[in-house]
Amino acid sequence: MRFPKANCTTLLAVLQRYVRLGYAVLPLVPGEKRPHFRLVPHGLKEASQDPATLEAWWRSCPEAGVGILAPEGVLVLDVDQGEAWEALRRDFPALEAAPRQKTPKGGVHLFLRLPEGVKLSASVRAIHGVDLRGMGRAYVVAAPTRLKDGRTYAWEVPLVRPEALPPVPDALLARLLPPPPPPREVWTPVEGASPKRLRALLEAYADRVAATPPGQRHNTLIRYAVAAGGLIPHGLDPREAEEALVAAAMSTGLPEKEARAAVEWGLEKGKERPLNLPSPRLVLSIRRRLREGGKRHGRA
Repeated sequence: MRFPKANCTTLLAVLQRYVRLGYAVLPLVPGEKRPHFRLVPHGLKEASQDPATLEAWWRSCPEAGVGILAPEGVLVLDVDQGEAWEALRRDFPALEAAPRQKTPKGGVHLFLRLPEGVKLSASVRAIHGVDLRGMGRAYVVAAPTRLKDGRTYAWEVPLVRPEALPPVPDALLARLLPPPPPPREVWTPVEGASPKRLRALLEAYADRVAATPPGQRHNTLIRYAVAAGGLIPHGLDPREAEEALVAAAMSTGLPEKEARAAVEWGLEKGKERPLNLPSPRLVLSIRRRLREGGKRHGRA
């Protein structure tokens, strides 16, 4: 469908506002959700904040839709139709205040700020009906885009600059992060956890972080920082944990500032969820049952 030329100036003003707020923009195929193959053959990699580039794109194709790419520290929740959104705001009432646009199918796009150093994978589907977008890696279709059937996108709560966005609620972020790993079996007295066992667990976590390939470093670091935080209530020194994990992360190529921010956040959250460290008596009991079961089935 053709976008009226009379509205082109208004459209450009909307695009420039997105840019002033700190978001990159890309043109979409008219009436569709995919990047305009002629104007941006490399897709979202060519999203721009340059006013002259935006004007050239939409002067060339005034009917093009609008995609916006949020920067790295901004999480966009792409929430499916009504039921998913109702459940989400019932569980996390603070989301009501977040910038939000309504999608043609009755869902919403919610814009939130991630803690410094925290990164999530756009492939995560931890909550039914919710996809993760933004973070500099996945664009969303934005107003005033109109689809072929005439349906449109519309802002219900206006967009603001990334630094002014409300933070992701802690309880929601905990659901989006991978769970902490189970503690490796290390012998301790029955009462609590010995310093030797806590150090062994921390070293095991640091080794996992140091062995992480590019593309998984932030998520892995946060995962094991949360796990190490779960050892702090058992007596692990938080300064020892921070330095061990930061050093391991830096060995993979992560900058110290990013690594330290991620570790500090993960340790703080992990403290609120102490790991369950089984006693040696329980481990011995399990091992005994396994050995007895093996003998019954003829295994050595």
